[in-house]
Amino acid sequence: MSEINRMSYELSHTNYFMNKMDEVIKWFESKGLKATQSRYAKYKGYIDDFYKKGNPKDLSDLEQRFKKLNDAAQECIQIVQVFDSFKSEKSVGFEERLQKVVYGTDFYNPESKADQPRDFLYELLIASWLNKLGYKIDFEQLTDVVANRNGTTIYAECKRIKSINGLEENFKKACKQLSKIDNNANHYGLVFIDIYNCVADKIRDYEYSDIFAMRKEINDVLENNFIKQNSGLIEKILTKNLENTLGVVFTSVRCLWLSNSTPQFYQDRKVTASSKISDNNFEVLQKLLTE
Repeated sequence: MSEINRMSYELSHTNYFMNKMDEVIKWFESKGLKATQSRYAKYKGYIDDFYKKGNPKDLSDLEQRFKKLNDAAQECIQIVQVFDSFKSEKSVGFEERLQKVVYGTDFYNPESKADQPRDFLYELLIASWLNKLGYKIDFEQLTDVVANRNGTTIYAECKRIKSINGLEENFKKACKQLSKIDNNANHYGLVFIDIYNCVADKIRDYEYSDIFAMRKEINDVLENNFIKQNSGLIEKILTKNLENTLGVVFTSVRCLWLSNSTPQFYQDRKVTASSKISDNNFEVLQKLLTE
């Protein structure tokens, strides 16, 4: 199995994202969405609560308030990423997807069977990342993300899984969906799977000494609690679907805090290809996901 690892950290300047949220709300309203009734209108309040509500009653109260702070910050950062990439996008397909993102429960609930707003958000986040790599996104097709750059097209199917139990089913489903695409020299399928919820209980949100310690700890968790444990299944599915997809991109995103109370916007993308992939296609895969 071949892997291309990409890990980056960006200082999540809270003021930047909070200030942008006013623009995001106005952007929603300009598209006819009831932004003031959406979950996004509430996130600043959750963040303000943490800093302005006074001392917590006990450790449990502190943990609950911090979780809301962190979850709210992450929701804001992600929608601002979409806004920064697509604030001028006016296609019908994009606006239909954005409408599905805006509403829903304030925070992710692992007990809920459906979380469609965040599923559509994940598609837009992958589209945003590819857009930053220089791709133009076509929102008018049925594939989750269709990205074009210099005559080459990526067809991407995007899945969020709540636990490791959902990996095989969703991975196979994504490959089956890509089998409908006419792969040729200029068209390539890719699967994107968000795996954060599979390892969330192994990742602490705060008190990292520095970004290097953060990188080592998170990478160890992902390698030992996901990649190694599922390498056989991943290889089997990729090898069976060599004609449908060049590989799979496992993503994990979270706000994590250093011990000096500095938030870091952590993003990890592990790109994995079958050991049977041709040298030419492996080279193509590397080029597709770099600027």
